[in-house]
Amino acid sequence: MNYQFTFFEEHFQSLQTKTSFAKNYTVESKKNLEREYTRLIRFFKDIAIDLNNKEKVKVYFNFHQQNLTLLMDKVSNEISGQGSKTNKKMIMSSLEILLDKMESLINWMREIFPGIFDHKGKVPKRIIYSEDSGIKELLSLIVDELQHRCFTKEVLELTSAILDVGQIVSFRDLEFWKSSFREIHRKIIETNSTDEFGLVKIFLENGINHSQLYNHAKLLISKEIENKTTLGEQISSVCLFRKEMRVLFIQDHKLQFENGPDVKRAIKRFLREELLLLRAMEFVNHEVEEAGIMNANYKVSFSVKQLAFFVHLQMETGIIIWQRAKFAHQYIARHFSTVERESISEKSARNAHYNHASEDIKKVIAKLSEMLALAQERY
Repeated sequence: MNYQFTFFEEHFQSLQTKTSFAKNYTVESKKNLEREYTRLIRFFKDIAIDLNNKEKVKVYFNFHQQNLTLLMDKVSNEISGQGSKTNKKMIMSSLEILLDKMESLINWMREIFPGIFDHKGKVPKRIIYSEDSGIKELLSLIVDELQHRCFTKEVLELTSAILDVGQIVSFRDLEFWKSSFREIHRKIIETNSTDEFGLVKIFLENGINHSQLYNHAKLLISKEIENKTTLGEQISSVCLFRKEMRVLFIQDHKLQFENGPDVKRAIKRFLREELLLLRAMEFVNHEVEEAGIMNANYKVSFSVKQLAFFVHLQMETGIIIWQRAKFAHQYIARHFSTVERESISEKSARNAHYNHASEDIKKVIAKLSEMLALAQERY
């Protein structure tokens, strides 16, 4: 079996070097390309029928598909680089005609021989350009719908990033982007929700497995847990997330990136680790309460803001090594009172932790200076 695209390649090479054209060049060129296109279709049909070895046919087809893609990209690059060349209009027109025929041929191969066509093969630039506006229009509909639901700017930027058309490489990618975008848009309209985790689930259900989606989901879950005031509420929140992930159905064969991360599994693993941590904290709290330590309470001369800043400094300098500020807020609320307030809520401790007024900073610095002076004097 011989290589079949010699005519296309030679025609392209002649256009690269041609400086003058006959009066009827365009008409004759179209006729020759049409004859070659018809011959190729007939040839590939005959090959598919004559060869009994499917693997042999597939290798032969894929080889020609790959070379046709490379040639199409070369022609696309040549069109883009024409600039101010002599006879630019005639050359551009002839190159476009050649590119049209090759595009028609590769689309015919994809449609007639889906079983042996290499869907993971690189998609030519020309086909991406052809589909680009339609896909971007679908993406715009999705983003507009989210904006209409008052989703945050961060969510809109995330959506644009994980669904960016620039990530399309193969024919498989192209089909995924087209079909998934329609389904995602339909689901968003159907659910009529402004729930961010609900949106994450829609993306996951439709095979989106971009790494940024995992990072966003992890941050979203962490914030939701942080907002709960008690360990019991935090544990219940994690359990609810775990239940939602367990019942989430994702078609394994329909993934945005075949070799990309399993985002659903990664989220489930993260939730499991969070639950183990919270259960351990619950156990420790229970043991401490049993020992009577948990009931200890200390009155301090600091205000709530000053106390929170004092604890904040200890965390920043590594004296206290809690990984989460949440634990510090809980500890302050459970173990301290001030001259102004007999009890401190976790919310007050959290607000004070992130709001440092200059007068409070000065008061804490003064006390730290006293402590330093005392240590130097006595010890």
